[in-house]
Amino acid sequence: MRERFIFRLRNREMIQQVLWICVCLLLAVAILEIMWPQAINEGFSSLVGLGDSPFWAVHMPRRGDVGPNTTQEEGGYMRDTRYWSGYTDVQNLGVDHDFCRMVMPKSGTEKDLFFACALGGTEGLSSVKFATSTVRKGLKISRDDYMNKVGDLKNRTMGYCRILKVDDYTFQPKCNPSTDLGFKDKMVLDYNPPEPIQMLLDFYEGIYFWLRFADDLVDYAENLTILKGGGLAIEEMPPIRLLENTVVPRTLEFNGLDQFLRLGEVRNGDLEFGSLIDLRYMRGFSAWVYYSEFTNNAKVFDFGDGPARNNVFLGIIGRGNEQMSQKGRIPACNESTVPASPSGAQTPMETTPENLMLTSNANVNEYTCTKPEVYGRIMPPVQPKAPDPKNIYIQTADLIYEIWDTQQRKLHVQINGFFPVGKWVHIAITATSDNATRPAIAFYKNGELVYTEQDGWLPQASATTNNYIGKSNWSNTTATTNNPDELFKGKLFDVRAYNTFLTPKKVKNIYKWGKDLLKI
Repeated sequence: MRERFIFRLRNREMIQQVLWICVCLLLAVAILEIMWPQAINEGFSSLVGLGDSPFWAVHMPRRGDVGPNTTQEEGGYMRDTRYWSGYTDVQNLGVDHDFCRMVMPKSGTEKDLFFACALGGTEGLSSVKFATSTVRKGLKISRDDYMNKVGDLKNRTMGYCRILKVDDYTFQPKCNPSTDLGFKDKMVLDYNPPEPIQMLLDFYEGIYFWLRFADDLVDYAENLTILKGGGLAIEEMPPIRLLENTVVPRTLEFNGLDQFLRLGEVRNGDLEFGSLIDLRYMRGFSAWVYYSEFTNNAKVFDFGDGPARNNVFLGIIGRGNEQMSQKGRIPACNESTVPASPSGAQTPMETTPENLMLTSNANVNEYTCTKPEVYGRIMPPVQPKAPDPKNIYIQTADLIYEIWDTQQRKLHVQINGFFPVGKWVHIAITATSDNATRPAIAFYKNGELVYTEQDGWLPQASATTNNYIGKSNWSNTTATTNNPDELFKGKLFDVRAYNTFLTPKKVKNIYKWGKDLLKI
């Protein structure tokens, strides 16, 4: 009995030891999952059989007290929907259960913005503890932001990324990598950004200024300061998320009476070009243009030092092309003056002399007397019915593009009927090479090349003082033979200027990007 008792006691001790070893192993796995989740991924992913999900991920609930279907935040904070928001995986669990977004204190300013994530599996706990620094403490922000895996192959983590300006004309995708407790302050370069970001990076290459006019009057190249005339404004709330392409942008509308933009550089307070924006090196321009009405010689833009002095401008000639008045329009030739049957003379049948010989009284070979022919058969008119005059008389205006060197006009290009009234048109004007003296100038309409000026010219003035969008430098001048230029009446969207020439592929991409947003 005693030996049996000792044997059972030893077995019990061994079982307890095994149980303690198992408990310790489970605790070790739990600690690894919390502190170094990638170790669990690498060591157990194939054994657990959960696909890409790590050991504990299948049991981790998605954060639900904050999310995309509500803008409700914990007390004292509010969300800024201009920036990226959505579910992602900052805990490296293999599932997108962490909801991240840009927030700020309700009593704060834009300087107090920071990016925070509400972690999955921590329902009810703080949703802003896992976060970046604030803008005030050095966080750089951009509306072209996104989330992506960054870092080396052995230690990749989810990072908060955005396109940021690194010098006067260079933009790069920079990211704040996530850690176990939040985001690092030190940024790293994203070497593999998603495709929409890659396209935006190409758009930023060589950019002078970029006015999107979707829900703000901001230069995304960060080179311009903008003065608004006539109370010109655009509705800013709710903001438009262009990268998600879910709603039509609002665009900027000019009333043609007193509204325009005057541009200058951020480096000086005199509203002049000459340092960051040197017109001598402006080789590309593009914009979406919508003329609501053809006001006299309305300009899309006019950069210069006054009328006929160092001007570079794009606009229309006069008030558009003349069109025939609908009230006094001469009747189309197919409008019949023949009275209705059976009254009066009728339209005869269209036939041949040979057919008449056989079917009418002119047949001399027919010996029996035929009955008199009283009425001729009415046949359809030879000419087809005239089309609807509304489809014939579409009002258009000729494009005019000029470059002046001091008071001498060096380049004049006119393209007939380029702009229709009441319809969006995309225009791109670009040099076709890096030739510094006389490059050919190409003109694109809706992504297609329509004209090339082989003997081109580039602006010669470096600094200009009167730089307008929607206004002409001739608007305040009068002459006995001509009315003064009037302000632009219509809408603009996605206005850009480049210090590099635009390739045909880039022009098509710019056109498609804007067309998809405008949904036209």
